[in-house]
Amino acid sequence: MQPTGFREQFVGLADAWALAQGIVDTVREPVLVLDSDLRVIAASRSFYSAFEVKPDDTQGRLLYALGDGQWDIPKLRVLLEKIIPEKGVMEGYEVEHHFPGIGNRTMRLNARQVFYSEGANTTILLGMEDITDRRILELEKDALLRQFEESRAFAQAIVDTVREPFLVLDQDLRVLAASRSFYSAFKVSPEDTQDRLLYTLGDGQWDIPKLHLLLENIVPEHGVMEGYEVEHEFPGLGQRTMLLNARQVFYEGGTHTTILLGIEDITAKQILEREKDELLREKDVLLEELQHRTANSLQIIASIILMKARAVKSDETRFHLEDAHKRVLAIAAVQKQLHASAASGSVDVAPYLTNLCETLATSMIDDSRPILLKVIAEAGSVTSRQAESLGLIVTELVMNALKHAFPDDKIAGQINVVYDVAGADWKLSVSDNGVGKSAVAIVKVRSGLGTGIIKALSHQLDAKVETVLGLHGTTVSIAHTAVLPKAMPVAELVA
Repeated sequence: MQPTGFREQFVGLADAWALAQGIVDTVREPVLVLDSDLRVIAASRSFYSAFEVKPDDTQGRLLYALGDGQWDIPKLRVLLEKIIPEKGVMEGYEVEHHFPGIGNRTMRLNARQVFYSEGANTTILLGMEDITDRRILELEKDALLRQFEESRAFAQAIVDTVREPFLVLDQDLRVLAASRSFYSAFKVSPEDTQDRLLYTLGDGQWDIPKLHLLLENIVPEHGVMEGYEVEHEFPGLGQRTMLLNARQVFYEGGTHTTILLGIEDITAKQILEREKDELLREKDVLLEELQHRTANSLQIIASIILMKARAVKSDETRFHLEDAHKRVLAIAAVQKQLHASAASGSVDVAPYLTNLCETLATSMIDDSRPILLKVIAEAGSVTSRQAESLGLIVTELVMNALKHAFPDDKIAGQINVVYDVAGADWKLSVSDNGVGKSAVAIVKVRSGLGTGIIKALSHQLDAKVETVLGLHGTTVSIAHTAVLPKAMPVAELVA
């Protein structure tokens, strides 16, 4: 009976051992079964595979001697020789070590001491989870999170630096970020703005039909929109006019998009522009009234002179009064000629200067003075403002020539008004064949109110003044040269 009982116990023990080895081999993570001396009783298939060792070099050997001592790890000694004997169990004990052939590995160890009923010996079960890849992924994730937070902080700093109100919206038009100027301009708080739908902000004050059209139709179709004008009544702010710039940002992979929305409040600017336009209209009305009053005043003066001429008995006095009457009428005609151009859009230079000089000759050159005023002008047109400035310059220069270039009234002379055009460039010259380089002429040309007027008018025309004093006359030129764009480098043209 006894041999039979022993055999049954032995078979039962063998079956239990086979079951234990099967369990160890089935576990996916590496597992070691150690005796009280830390000698390997059993190891899982995953242990042999993970650490590239063989059963013959493992079974029955001390753990620290495995693989030429590669398991002789200080932290592992602490676990197995101090922690486990004291506590009986340890989970999540992390060990980093360099293993020849497989490199640096990070392992999470779970150890448990098994006590038997007789207390004769103990067994240690050591489970190993290789978390190297997980640790690398966690480090990469942490690095990406840091980069994301840094990028987010940098983007927010850019948004906050922008002077105009600025919003960053996701593809559902939810606010991802807003600039400080947005909160300040529209009197909202970050708590009531961040992560909220744009149309729900401020109790729906941004639910604007034209804004719907911009963000839901125009931007998705075109990707960008600049200078989109929107007018809206904002509670607490009143009627505002905004200029919107929107741009859709596409990310690599195309999983989502972001919309950048810049908001420029142009309400005050439009008010100023309307006020400026109103002031300009008032100025034009005042100028027209002034011109009308000036013309009427000259007509009244001319009428008074004519009445005096008819009343005097002296023929000489009557002659001078009638001559003065003609001159006043001529001055009135010049004044009318100069300012008539302001009413039209574009002025042909040649007929304009011709008519002006005919009026000047009639009013300023006596029949007794043998002086010819001649106009040589190429075809070209200028704006009414430019024509008025040109006319004032010609009038001033002709008057100056008549006053100073011909001190002897009996000597024949000529004044030429020349206008040349070359593309966008033009040149106006007034020349005479008078006394030229006399001391008197030099003083008169270089100083006086007339010279200041000519310089001011030339500056308005973006032109330069040049005076040439010759032995046989004086020439004053006003030249305008268009600024050409800089030529592009050959490399840029080829690209």
